[in-house]
Amino acid sequence: MGQGKDTKVLNFEIKDVPGTSREGRHLGRFFTDPHNNFYCLIARIRVAWKLQIMKVCRTKIHDMTMDKLTQNAGSKMLISTLLVAMVSSIVILPVKGADYHVTILADNITSNLTHFWESTGLCPPDPHQEAYKYFLSDDEKQNLAYIGSVPHSGIKQVRIHWLLDMVTVSTNPDGSMSYNFTLLDELIDTLYKNKLQVGFEIMGNPSDWWTDFEDRHQVYKWKDLVTTLAKRYIDKYGIEYVSTWNFETWNEPDHKDFDKLNFTVQGFLNYYDACSEGLKAASSRLILGGPGAACRKPSYSVICWALLDHCDNGTNYFTYQAGVRLDYISFHQKGEGSALFILDNELEKIEAIHIKYPRLAQVPIYNDEADPLVGWSKPKEWRADATYAAVVAKVIGQHQNLLITQRDDIHYALLSNDNGFMNFYPSFFDQRTLTTRFQINNTKPHYVDMIKKPVLSVMGLLALLGNQQVDTTILIKNGDTYIPVSNNSDVGVIASVHNAQVGTDSWQMSVLIYNSADTSSETDTDSIKLDIQGLNQGTQKLYSLYLLDNQHGNPYATWKSQGKPVFPTRKQLQDMRNQQEPVRIKGPVKLDESSLTLDLSLNKPGVLLLHICTQPAPRPGKVTDVRLHNITSQDTLVIWDDANVGSHCLLTYIVEYSSTGKEESYSRINKQDIIFTTFVHSVNVKHSMKYLSVTNGWYRLCAVDYWGQKGPYSTPVSKTHGSH
Repeated sequence: MGQGKDTKVLNFEIKDVPGTSREGRHLGRFFTDPHNNFYCLIARIRVAWKLQIMKVCRTKIHDMTMDKLTQNAGSKMLISTLLVAMVSSIVILPVKGADYHVTILADNITSNLTHFWESTGLCPPDPHQEAYKYFLSDDEKQNLAYIGSVPHSGIKQVRIHWLLDMVTVSTNPDGSMSYNFTLLDELIDTLYKNKLQVGFEIMGNPSDWWTDFEDRHQVYKWKDLVTTLAKRYIDKYGIEYVSTWNFETWNEPDHKDFDKLNFTVQGFLNYYDACSEGLKAASSRLILGGPGAACRKPSYSVICWALLDHCDNGTNYFTYQAGVRLDYISFHQKGEGSALFILDNELEKIEAIHIKYPRLAQVPIYNDEADPLVGWSKPKEWRADATYAAVVAKVIGQHQNLLITQRDDIHYALLSNDNGFMNFYPSFFDQRTLTTRFQINNTKPHYVDMIKKPVLSVMGLLALLGNQQVDTTILIKNGDTYIPVSNNSDVGVIASVHNAQVGTDSWQMSVLIYNSADTSSETDTDSIKLDIQGLNQGTQKLYSLYLLDNQHGNPYATWKSQGKPVFPTRKQLQDMRNQQEPVRIKGPVKLDESSLTLDLSLNKPGVLLLHICTQPAPRPGKVTDVRLHNITSQDTLVIWDDANVGSHCLLTYIVEYSSTGKEESYSRINKQDIIFTTFVHSVNVKHSMKYLSVTNGWYRLCAVDYWGQKGPYSTPVSKTHGSH
């Protein structure tokens, strides 16, 4: 609705609304316009455990003024009654977008920006004793390649359940144990090749050998298993890689999914000590955290609180010393559809831990399942399009702006979305995944193809943020004036700078703006005036604008327009791929001044990134580790590593193909500019020359920066001889 000159705005919070959920915190806004004699109510409340977005406009409230509505304590109950009564009879009318004014001082650094969000997670389907079939499938290999393709390692970690069920054990005649790590080795190697670290939950029961962790013999054998495993991967990959792994306890132990193990509370504490000492025996540089659980009230989450108590003042099973190391405290707090709900409940949980265990106050905090909604497989349309991407950005922005920069007493170190799963029929796009999987079973041979979702693309935009946050002010228009936005504002900003690290790098500034009404279907277009001052880093600057919304970078819309095919044709898949990248809507544009003002429009849901770069002296570095993954004889997934490229100010990668490998025969095959490190070469057999009817041949790549400087070509690889 339009907000006229005399429009009044009331932001309100209601508690204990009848008929709503037990959280009892409901934010909303009343608008009154005396000239038009109507009121508009916009409220976000939880009714019947679901988040509802209500816009009730042109609802006359007779014989009542806004002053009367807000003068006394009874007003909250009145508004509560209105909210509940209107749920079943809401008329949703268009609401005019708001006007925002964002001011940024690029030369005023306010805090560090640690990229604490670079993590995802996944779990194999039941029976997890056969997890290897899932983890080692062609489907998962493609999925991990796409997860690892976020530029500049924008996703570093994959946290994984049931890894130890890929290990088998046997007892030798002398009582010693033999381990077979072959299956686990293959998965770890796939993660390593895709530049991904392991969130290693020490979870699973190899060959169902263990039964009781109150049995001393079994506890010591578990310690030996952990030591053997850790030493194996240190020997294979080096301590520099393995020391980046977050080893963690059994996932959500109070759910009692223990893989035929009889875990008592004491048994779990013995198991934890065995994990801790087993890792220490391999290297003092390996870390262990937990409890990896919801950590609700102690009467429910018994093991969670018992572990914290044990690490605070318990006795180590092996050393008999008081206190046990805890390198990070991990818990799970999801959002029930609301971004701010995650942060609010995290703070309650953290404060409860710090009050009860002051000595743990400086231990880093991980929320390694911080998803907007529980239930990864629940089909929700908002998970298919830019809604999911925008709410993920909003959750990250709220944590940076409302927690990390405001609470020096809390060491918040990691926020992970548990969304590395693969969808399954009949769901496409709408499960909690980063990609969507099409299992093409109506062809011979069958094959699997994957499409990136906007939520994966937004991780690429977040990866372009710098490592220092700068001064930012966000105001919203209220009548003739501008007022500060609320903590739960739909529009939010993360503004940062990056200082050059290597020769091919340069000074950069990145401004990420999100527009999110959480997981609702609310749409709108807001106006944003962006005013940046303090751009004093020389005259050789260029800037680009990237956009993700439901009209830009949204392959789900393409799939819907195709009639939602279960088995898309290769052309339909290519049409979806053409829509799966973040869209550069402007630039590179030359910027000589020390300031920049832009008048922007941003759809809800949507995410926009402004990227400003000074010119690096050398050209980009060489693309390395090019790999080829065969999808079909006409489709090849090309994968590469950007670690040596250096520059973040990339216009695109150029992917070239040659059927012969001769220098003069290479030609570019990616029509679109791409900044992710994967590309699918798909040949249209029907309309191609005979010699191009398959994608066997030679591939090479180079990086091109905003100034058109081309880096050296990668070493060519062939599909025939270099495929994986």
